[in-house]
Amino acid sequence: MRHQPCPPPIPAADDSTPDEDDPRVRYHAQLGLVETTDIATGLKTARRLLRLNGERRHPCQHVAIDSDCRGTGKRTLLHHIGLAHQGRREKLHGIDDDRIPVVCVNAPPEQGSPADWSAALTVFIGWDLYRSDTEQRPVQRMKDFTGPAVHVMRHARTEVCLVDGIDRLRTEDLQPTFDFFDYLADELGLTVFWSGIGSSDILREARAARFPALRRPTEATAPIRPRSVPTLWINRLPPRCKEHPDEWVSTVATLDGRLRLRHHKPGSLLDYEKDIYRITDGLMEHLTPLVGMAGQLAILDRAEAITRDVLHDAARYLDLPVADENDKAW
Repeated sequence: MRHQPCPPPIPAADDSTPDEDDPRVRYHAQLGLVETTDIATGLKTARRLLRLNGERRHPCQHVAIDSDCRGTGKRTLLHHIGLAHQGRREKLHGIDDDRIPVVCVNAPPEQGSPADWSAALTVFIGWDLYRSDTEQRPVQRMKDFTGPAVHVMRHARTEVCLVDGIDRLRTEDLQPTFDFFDYLADELGLTVFWSGIGSSDILREARAARFPALRRPTEATAPIRPRSVPTLWINRLPPRCKEHPDEWVSTVATLDGRLRLRHHKPGSLLDYEKDIYRITDGLMEHLTPLVGMAGQLAILDRAEAITRDVLHDAARYLDLPVADENDKAW
């Protein structure tokens, strides 16, 4: 399942449509997912794990989505795993308003904020956390919404839970968080995907921390092996080199093929692939916005083609570094 905007037609040169109303402006702001090798592998692996878990042969309830730095596309992969699974369920069972195959929740926005996962789940499935008292003041209905949330998700046949931002959790919330979702996974047969830098280590430590309380190793007992955590790795794109001759070029070529500009020559974006890499540092959170912004500027400025100057202007709008071929400030 791929949710990507439908390319609008390229208007004729004499089209009098005002630039701001040109549908291509909005289209270039949402160029969609680029399936890099890591993302394609992550989607395939996630689908296989979900199939195995659905058949309950080799249940693997917790999966990490990790990377070497921020901005590589972890959240994009997380959401597309959910979209793809929901699409498969709708294709199999039809669209059913009573069915919620996937739920998605976020960690608190700040590391100092306590996590209230039962409330987050309740909000996602559409419940109002508050009721009015006799003086019409909002009062939270209950302190813990776990029971109602589990009841709704069980009847809605929820199978996948996406948790984003695990690296934002307070240290004291890590173990309770894992225990809470471990309970949900056991109770509902969920597969939980966790996204965030260091998510694989966080989950591994959380799982290992439970064992000493259950059975302390002695000379007569073998040490307990830490439980594994399947990890989908989404790292920054490598620059074009002997070891990686195609990854970066293929990604830029994909975006080149999505451009809808009157004077764009297919493949011409590859002329600037070194410039684009210096500007974006191989991070997807910079690459797609940069090309999208350059496409919008080309339309609004009536150039109708992406040049080095247009790319540099787009970089300035996005507060990205601009460098010349000698890697000096441009």
